Amino acid sequence: MSHTTILRHWADHVEKEPDAVALATPSGDWTRRRLAAHAAGVRARLADGEGPVLVACAEPAPVIAAILACAATGRTFAPVDTRQPAARWAAVVEDLRPTAVVADRAGRAALAGLRGTYEGTIRFIDAEDARYAEDAECAESTLDTGGAQGPEDAGDTPGAGAAGGAGSGAWRAADRGASGTPDAGYVYFTSGTTGRPKGIRGSLEAVEHFLDWETTEFGIGPGTRVSLLTSPGFDAFLRDTLLPLRAGGSVHAPAPGAVPVGASLAAWLDEQRIEVLHCVPTVFRTLRAAGLTAGSLPALRTVLLAGEPVRPSDVAWWHGLFGDGKTLVNLYGPSETTMTKVYRRLGAEDASAGTVPAGTPMPGVEVRVLAAGQPVTGAIGEIEIHTPFPLRGYLDGRPGGFTGPRSYRTGDLGRLREDGSLEVLGRRDQQIKVNGVRVELGEVEEVLRRHLGVRDVCAAAVAEDGADPALCAYVVADAAVTDEDLRAHATAGLHPGSHPSLYVRLPAIPRTLNGKADRRALPPPSAVRAATADDAPRDGAEAEIAALWCELLHLSAVGRRDSFTLLGGDSLAIARLLDRLRSRFGVDVPLRVFADDPTVAGLAAAVTGGSGR
Repeated sequence: MSHTTILRHWADHVEKEPDAVALATPSGDWTRRRLAAHAAGVRARLADGEGPVLVACAEPAPVIAAILACAATGRTFAPVDTRQPAARWAAVVEDLRPTAVVADRAGRAALAGLRGTYEGTIRFIDAEDARYAEDAECAESTLDTGGAQGPEDAGDTPGAGAAGGAGSGAWRAADRGASGTPDAGYVYFTSGTTGRPKGIRGSLEAVEHFLDWETTEFGIGPGTRVSLLTSPGFDAFLRDTLLPLRAGGSVHAPAPGAVPVGASLAAWLDEQRIEVLHCVPTVFRTLRAAGLTAGSLPALRTVLLAGEPVRPSDVAWWHGLFGDGKTLVNLYGPSETTMTKVYRRLGAEDASAGTVPAGTPMPGVEVRVLAAGQPVTGAIGEIEIHTPFPLRGYLDGRPGGFTGPRSYRTGDLGRLREDGSLEVLGRRDQQIKVNGVRVELGEVEEVLRRHLGVRDVCAAAVAEDGADPALCAYVVADAAVTDEDLRAHATAGLHPGSHPSLYVRLPAIPRTLNGKADRRALPPPSAVRAATADDAPRDGAEAEIAALWCELLHLSAVGRRDSFTLLGGDSLAIARLLDRLRSRFGVDVPLRVFADDPTVAGLAAAVTGGSGR
């Protein structure tokens, strides 16, 4: 197992079938030839430098090209979500100390405010440089002649000459995977307890261990079509992109920042003929409203769920539709140990289980449950994972849960069954998962406390009536502080995945005898937030839409003039709402119409043509 295996496999597929689609996006398809040329162009610009490379791109193609280029030149890469707030950008740049930045238009705009802090010390590489088209032409001529260009032929074309030839010539199997290329790995930033992002260091050797397992376990091979629903700022992006490229398949992505849900997701899976779907259970669950039948999604054969607990009802619904015809898999593993380390093929027995097991370890992985520091079976304790490759820890060097060069205590509580299956039962600290995104409750609280009008705050994940958990901020604040003020403040200081969905006002935060916040004593949001009678939705469309809002936002009641976004509707919730409106009323409500009047009354007018029937 070597980190260069990924590049060798990719190079083989580029040479064998250069015109096959490597990446399909709404803005156009990228052949292997074109993607290899783009990666070679970035590689040429990185070849004469050293140090970490920050990758700030919204589109997937330049991110993939930068990852391949960094892997080939022995440079650490750190992809980020371009939608993160300015404060988080500043912390990432300060902690990573990149010597180069690869950015597209969105990344350049996001970094514009920081230019003065790094000007002259960081090399800026334009991910959309038009000259990459010349690299593609070089790649074509290289393929036609079957060899890489020599220096005398390279001219001034970016990506040629010193880089070993542009395009696919730079990705010939004989040229890739040299033993002297170091595994500089990657850094991904996640939430931190102090309100500052925490950099997790990983290796491509660890990624290769995972890719080799999934390729073998689920028969990923040439032509396999794999979904990409993950932001570049999460390490699962490596799984969703490198898995098909390594195996000779293709990556399929929707528009950036617009994960399809419900009927839209089903239509996209059908249109793209997706065979392997990776997603979080929250997104998977939206397919239940898509009206699927036993004959739906004929191309789909495997669904792998990670990031959140899978419910028995999820398994019962899927197995009831497709039986064993479409494999449903539960995955578990923290970013610190590189994606999945435990898996389970879910069957009929899991549909009636009290808890759906996370499963058994991948080859070479050992999982233990520790109680009072000792391994136990059948009892609840903290989950510890041992890997067959070295772990690289956090960027700041703090030990955290790393207890050895190959071991990590996850902070998750679990139980090992007698048959060796692992059950994951929750957290022992203040970390939660919402929509598959890791959220540190302490970070949310720390940011909100910085608002001058907030006197106390407690963040919690709240699930009412079996709904998906929602991130709720219970605040003690001055009367003049509005929810809109708090949302703007949170947006400026928190990653999009860490924004509270609900703000609940309390006269005081309940506390235990030792002064700690007593989360068990926090009232349900539905008991605190209720619409006033004079603002109640009218009968007909308004009442139906209000009921839908309550379901999506975990509220007991809403007013007809309440704003969906101010009540906590994020991009995923908005997509689910528009999808449900389409199914219920047979009307497509454009996003711009929703944005103009995101209220119950406004949407009722939109779906009824203004009649408010």
